[in-house]
Amino acid sequence: MRRFLCILFILLLSGGNKLLAQISFSISHNTTCAGAAVEFNSNVFEVAPFPGQVNWNFGDPASGILNTANGILQPTHVYNAPGTYIVSLHVQDVGAGTIDLTDTIVIVNPVIHDFGPDIFLCGDTGTYIIHAPVVPNALYEWNDDTTTIGPVLAVRESGSYTVKVNGCAVTDSLGVFFTREPNLELGRNHMMCQGEQLTLNAASENATYQWFLNGVNLNFGQSQLPVTAPGGRYAVEVDVKGCGIYRDSVTIAFSTYAAPSFSLGPDTLLCPREVFTLTAHVAGATAYLWGTKGLDINDAVNNSIGVDSFITIRNPGRYWAFVTVDKVCEVVDTMIVRYRGDKQLDFRDTALCRGNSLVLDADFGTGTYKWESIPPQREDQNNTNQSTYYIYNPGFYTVTAYVGHCVFRDSLRVYFNDTLKLVLPKDTSLCRGETFIIRPVVSNTSEYTWQDGSKQPTYTATQTGLYSIVAENGCGRDTARMNIVFDACPCALLLPNAFTPNGDGLNDNFRPLHACDMENYSMTVFNTYGEKIFFSRDPLQGWDGRHKGKVLNMGNYVWAVSYIKSSTGQQVQKQGNILLLR
Repeated sequence: MRRFLCILFILLLSGGNKLLAQISFSISHNTTCAGAAVEFNSNVFEVAPFPGQVNWNFGDPASGILNTANGILQPTHVYNAPGTYIVSLHVQDVGAGTIDLTDTIVIVNPVIHDFGPDIFLCGDTGTYIIHAPVVPNALYEWNDDTTTIGPVLAVRESGSYTVKVNGCAVTDSLGVFFTREPNLELGRNHMMCQGEQLTLNAASENATYQWFLNGVNLNFGQSQLPVTAPGGRYAVEVDVKGCGIYRDSVTIAFSTYAAPSFSLGPDTLLCPREVFTLTAHVAGATAYLWGTKGLDINDAVNNSIGVDSFITIRNPGRYWAFVTVDKVCEVVDTMIVRYRGDKQLDFRDTALCRGNSLVLDADFGTGTYKWESIPPQREDQNNTNQSTYYIYNPGFYTVTAYVGHCVFRDSLRVYFNDTLKLVLPKDTSLCRGETFIIRPVVSNTSEYTWQDGSKQPTYTATQTGLYSIVAENGCGRDTARMNIVFDACPCALLLPNAFTPNGDGLNDNFRPLHACDMENYSMTVFNTYGEKIFFSRDPLQGWDGRHKGKVLNMGNYVWAVSYIKSSTGQQVQKQGNILLLR
C-alpha cells in the first residue's frame, strides 16, 4: 500500500510539470479604479483547483496587513491611491508543482463625466456617435464588448451604454433609443349601436398622448381611449420622442338602435404554427369589417357567407370585427390571439429523502391535466385534473397537459437517496518523509469537507495527526476519521521485484519503497546485455520503464544500489533483478 501511494505522488508531480510547461499562466483583475474593490483571479487554478498553498501580494505596502492574502483563490484588494503596482502570486500544488506569477496593474482615478440626457432617434435603423471624455493614449472598453483606442463609439442599437477608461468605469451612462416612426391611424368614422363601447388605439413607441373631444382637452394620457355615448369628434396628439408630434381624428356617433348580442369569444392561446379560424355571427348583419392593425393583411382574409364571416389567423395579435346591423349602426368586439412558444415540460429525475414529498407543477395555465404513476399512487392522486401533483413514493410519473389547443407530455423518475455512506481507510503508520493520499469512499453525495475546510476529492497527509471528513446531502450528514502516524524507520532499503508502468497510478515506477537516513545514494538499471538504461542519485526518483523516451519490452532487468548509512558511515551495496510487466 505505501509503495503504490508514493509512486502515484511522483507520477502526479511529473505530469503536472509537463502540463505547466505547456500552459501560459496569468493574473486577471476586474477593474483599475482607485477606491474600488479589485477582484483578482488566475487561470492557474484551472490546472490546480485544490492547491496546497496560495499566497497573494498586492504590491501595496501602504495597506499594511491587507497587502497580502493567503489561502484565497479569488481575493479582493482596494487601492486607495492611483499608481503602478506589482501583484505577485505563489502557488504550490501536488499536481502542478510550484508556480510563481507577477503582473503589473495601473490604478487610476475614476473619470467624472456627464453624458447628458438620453438620446431618442426616429427610425428603426441609424447610427449615433457617442463621445466619451478624452484621456490621452487611453483604452476604452464599452459595455457592448467594443474596445476602441479613441473615445468614440458608433451606436446602431437601442440600449444603455457605459464605458471603462483604462479599466475604470466612467461615472455616467447614456441611453440611446431608436424609435420606430408611428403609423397613427384611428380608422374611419363609425355609427355605433346604443350601449356599445369602442376603444381607440394610438399606441406608439417612446410616446406620450393627449386626447381631445370636440376640441376640449380630456387630460387623458393613455394610449387607448374608451369611447361611449353620446360620442363626438375625437382627436389625439402623439408626441413620439425623436420623431415629433403626430395627429389624427375620428368621429364616433351613437344611434338609438339597441345593440344585438355579439362576441368573438374569449382571448385564445394557440399552439406553435397552429392555424385558427375566427368566426363572427350577428343576427341582422348586413356587412362585416375585420381589423388586423399591425399585421400583414394577407394573414387575415375577409370571407362573408350570408350572415356569417370568418378570417384565418396565422399570427398573434389583436383582432376586431365591426358588424353593420340593418344598415343602421355597428357593433364591435375584439379578440387577442397569442401563440404559446415552443416551451415544453422539463421534469428531471429527482432524488427524494425518505418521509418527504415532492410537488410537481406543470405550469401551463388553465387546462386539464392527467397524471399517471408506476406503481400506482393513491386513487385520488391519479384522478386529479390539477396542474400540481404531490409525490410521496418512488416511481415513474407521467403528466399529459391539455391547455387550449395544445397537448404537452413529460415524465420523470423519483427515487430515494437518503443513504449517505462515508468511509476512510483504517488507521495507519508510515515512515517519516513518506506521503499518504487519503481517498474517501463516498456514496450519494459529491459534497464533502476535510478537517481544514478544504473540499478536494483526496487529501495528502504528510504529518502525524487525526484526519476527518464530513459529507452531506439533502437528507443528512456523516463523519469519518482516521489516525496517521509518521515514525522514524530503520534504514532497511527495500526494493520490489516487479513493477507495472502502465499509467494507472499504481506501481508505475521502480524505486526504493521508502527513503531512509542515508548519503551518497545511487541506483543503476541495466538490461540483459549489460547496457546502462537508467541512473539516479535521488531515492524518490524511480525508473518508469523507458530508455531515452522509448518504452522497453517486458522482461528481467538488473539493478545496483549503493549508499552510506548516515548513522554509522557504513557503505552498503545491493543488487538484484526487477521484472518489468505490461
